Amino acid sequence: MTYAFLEMNLHRISLRVFSFNHRAVHLYEKLGFKHEGTTRQYLFRNGNWHDLLHKGILQSEFLG
Repeated sequence: MTYAFLEMNLHRISLRVFSFNHRAVHLYEKLGFKHEGTTRQYLFRNGNWHDLLHKGILQSEFLG
């Protein structure tokens, strides 16, 4: 993210991740991404509906 914020001078980075991907959700939160919203019951997989989580981080949050 250093390259994105310092070299490319991006203001924000956003991503989407499925709710069942617990390891990725944990990693993104550890990196500082904030939960910005949920698209409920987005994917039907293995007999269950799963949410799509929207996460983002601002340059000011990353630089702290």
